[in-house]
This record gives sequence, C-alpha cells and structure tokens, in this order.
Amino acid sequence: MRICSVLTSLTSGGAETLVTSLSAEFTAKGHASDVVTLCDAAQLGNSADMEAHLRGQIEASGGRVISLGLGRNRNPLAGAVAMRRALRTLKPDIVHAHTARALPMLAFRAGRCPIVLTHHNSRLSFRPVLLRLFERQVRAFVAISHETRDLFERGVRTHVAYIPNAASRNFDGGVPRTRVGSPARILSVGAATAQKNYDLLIDVALAMHDLFSAEQRSVFEIAGGGPDLDRLRLRVRTLRLEDHVRFLGERSDVARLMERADIYLNTSHYEGMPISLLEAMAMGLPIVATNVPGNRELVDHGKTGVLAANGDPAGLARSIVDLAGRPDTYARLSAEALRKAGDFEIGTVAARHLQLYADYVQPSPLRDVGIAKRVSLNKYSQVSQ
Repeated sequence: MRICSVLTSLTSGGAETLVTSLSAEFTAKGHASDVVTLCDAAQLGNSADMEAHLRGQIEASGGRVISLGLGRNRNPLAGAVAMRRALRTLKPDIVHAHTARALPMLAFRAGRCPIVLTHHNSRLSFRPVLLRLFERQVRAFVAISHETRDLFERGVRTHVAYIPNAASRNFDGGVPRTRVGSPARILSVGAATAQKNYDLLIDVALAMHDLFSAEQRSVFEIAGGGPDLDRLRLRVRTLRLEDHVRFLGERSDVARLMERADIYLNTSHYEGMPISLLEAMAMGLPIVATNVPGNRELVDHGKTGVLAANGDPAGLARSIVDLAGRPDTYARLSAEALRKAGDFEIGTVAARHLQLYADYVQPSPLRDVGIAKRVSLNKYSQVSQ
C-alpha cells in the first residue's frame, strides 16, 4: 500500500511522534509511506531543528515528507488546491488525517481514495456537530483511548476503531529502577501550553519547598518549547525557584533524559493517550500524574504510578516525596510500569493500522452492500483492552 499521513506540521507533539514511528514500521513491512504537513514548523512558532530531526528520521527509514507550505491560518481554499496537487503526485491508496483541519482540504482530492481520521485528544478542538459532517468523508475514525472512542461513538455512526498509541523503539531499553537519586530528578515532557498545565508543576515545586526539608526536595525538568515558555520562566524567576525548576527547551534526546530521571510527572488538565507517559513507562519510570482523561487509562494507581487530584499541588508534592522515600514501593512501581509498557508495542499498533487500511483499500463484500455499519472492533483492538 501507499499510505499518506497528514499532519499540521512536524514538531515534538504526540501525533507527530506517533506518525514518525508508524512511518518507519510501514516501510519496514514493505509499504510506501508519505507524510504531508500543512505548513512548516516556523509558521506556527515551532522549532525548525525539531522539524529537521523528525524529517530526517522519516526519510532515513524510507519515508517521504512533503510540506504544503501553507500560512499560519492554513487557509482551506489554498490548502485544497495544494493538497489536490500533492495527492495527484503521490497517488496514495489511503489517506490518514491526524488533524481535522485537513478534511476540508481533502474534499476535492483526486482519485477519491479512502480517508481515516485520528483525533489525538480526549477533548474536541471543534464543535461536536461537525463529526456528522466529517463522516461524509471519513471511512473510519481511530480512537487512541477509551475516552476518545466514547467521544466518537456518541457523535458518529461510522466505524470507530480503538488503536492506542505506542512509544517508538528508541524507548525499549528500560530496566527496573531500584533507587532514587539525591536530589530526586523529576521529568516532564511536552509543549508549554495551557493543556499541559505547567503552572501546576511550578506550584508543586513551591509546595515542596515550603513543606519539606532541603534533603526531600526535588529538581524538576521540563523538556519542550511552546507559547507559554517565556511566561513560565518569568514566574519561576519571580518565585526564586530557578534551582528547582529547569526548562530544557525542545529536545531530541528524550530517551536519554528519561534514563537519567527518577520519576515522570504529568500535570495536564486532560490528555488523549500521552506518548510521553508510554515512553516513560518503557524506560522504567514510575509516574506521578493528575487523575484526568488519558492519564488514568495508562497509570494504574498504586501499581505503575500515583494519580493525584488535578489542582492539588501539595498532594502531588507529597506523592513525589513519599515515592522517592520508599525504595521498595519505588522498585515495584518501576517494574510494573515496564510490564505494562509491553502492552503498547509499536509493531503491534502498526499492524492494527495496516489491517484497518487494508479493509478499506480492499473492502469486504459485506461492507460494500452496507450491511455492517459498525464493524466488530476485535481485530483492531487487541492492545490493552
């Protein structure tokens, strides 16, 4: 098959990381993989270095990257013209859109190949009523989590396949952790946006400074760029927490950062299925996270990590200090995180995608006559049910 994946741009987000990993799996299995971006990273204020890094990974594995070169507003009309031109050249068998913004641009595509859509969050970035409009174009919706599956199934009658995310093969070198460094090194990965709620992370560092002794305090590291970065840095300086909260910027060596970290912290307001959590688990890091959609599907409280109430910095601080101070619990959670990470293997996830694509590139007679509007999900959802 020739598979065309569509992204907004190449940056360090979960969708982009997943598409990069899937592209390598597709080409390794003999398929052609093209990644089309709507615009260049610089147009959205994202890192050109990270864009070049991801492009290099895709091309090194045999894939191809094409940018439509749209402006920041991603004008749908200009996008439709550019998309039609690109797809006439690529001639894909199937198009997998990883952003709903691409759907209007795909409406006038040449060849009318089937479209699959993944929405990468547990909250919609558009009005729910638009799902009924989308299903006129989309042959199947991919849900990366149980919450996103419920979201789709409430809004559409079209086939919804549950295919969770997975970490890339770069994160399969984890071993069970047995001890925490001094001071404990707490890592968070992701863009500095309202969703990631790094203000709460700063509040956790402040609570830890106020509630615990110097020996119990941790160093917090944030790997990621994003629009809130300058404001967050200023807040840290204002609170005089520079020795406790460090901003690392966008990084291409996240596996190395996780290897040297002791605990992974997620303070998000909501998630889809955060690949950074899957990466951390694959590296044997126990998790401390807010009890919100996306996080609670991956973190088994008391088994692979600790879930705490969103908006409770003192509770999160106590969870970190307690975990760091209990070696037996820490080692047990690390081992269980590694075990659960094995349920989300990129080769299996890629195979589920390929099976889904094949069903629409070569439709079954049953679907052709419209008998089975919602197909059994069993063959797409064998991962972490």
